[in-house]
Amino acid sequence: MRFAWLTDIHLNFLDLATAERFFAAVRETQADAIVLTGDIGEARSLVPWLERIDDALRRPIYFVLGNHDFYGGSIAEVRQAAARLQQRRPNLVYLTASSVVPLTEATALVGDDGWADARLGNYETSYVMMNDYRLIEELAPYSKRDRWAKLQRLGDEAADHVRTILPPALAAYQNVILATHVPPLREACWHEGQLSDDEWAPHFTCRALGDVILETMRRHPHRHLTVYCGHTHSSGICQPLPNVTIHTGGAKYGFPAVQELIDVA
Repeated sequence: MRFAWLTDIHLNFLDLATAERFFAAVRETQADAIVLTGDIGEARSLVPWLERIDDALRRPIYFVLGNHDFYGGSIAEVRQAAARLQQRRPNLVYLTASSVVPLTEATALVGDDGWADARLGNYETSYVMMNDYRLIEELAPYSKRDRWAKLQRLGDEAADHVRTILPPALAAYQNVILATHVPPLREACWHEGQLSDDEWAPHFTCRALGDVILETMRRHPHRHLTVYCGHTHSSGICQPLPNVTIHTGGAKYGFPAVQELIDVA
């Protein structure tokens, strides 16, 4: 099978005519399925955009959510809405609310939103003030120091989910694909051809998830994991272990694109 990888498409920056042209371009790839690694819209527009994507593409769409998808709303409520949508739109598979998805006899798909958990770089001295910290209900009320614990907890939740689903996927399949929004390692946190510095890395990496990936794959040296993520809007590839490859997707507001067409063995 072949899937098209999309990330950080930010459909709320488009008018409907531009969005329809983008959907047409995705259809023209003739991909069997779509893997979408977050930042689809914002809290109020997320479900309508997912419905429109489903109507336009009419094929399985495996997705996780990104930080922008919660802007103007609550993480918990948006995730619940995405999970409910899957119940009435079976082509829309929210991976954070799912377990292992078989793709072929040799390859399975798993996923989780992830979250930038402020454990890499230097959060305490960073001058960066993400819109996440103003526009998401679970983060907006807190001081910088109090918010730190919230970010770590969100990263731990993502790590716990992947810790639960990745080992059984590796036990049954030679190859596993992991879809997430936030780069799980510093080496995968690209910006304009360079790795993010200590100011930005706390807000663009999920160390808790990276630790789980490395620990798990060291225990499965004869299996292979491919990670697809976004968030940084800059592309890059890293291979932290011989059996782990991480692809980070690029993006530009107002110009969504197909990142890659991937043939799945």
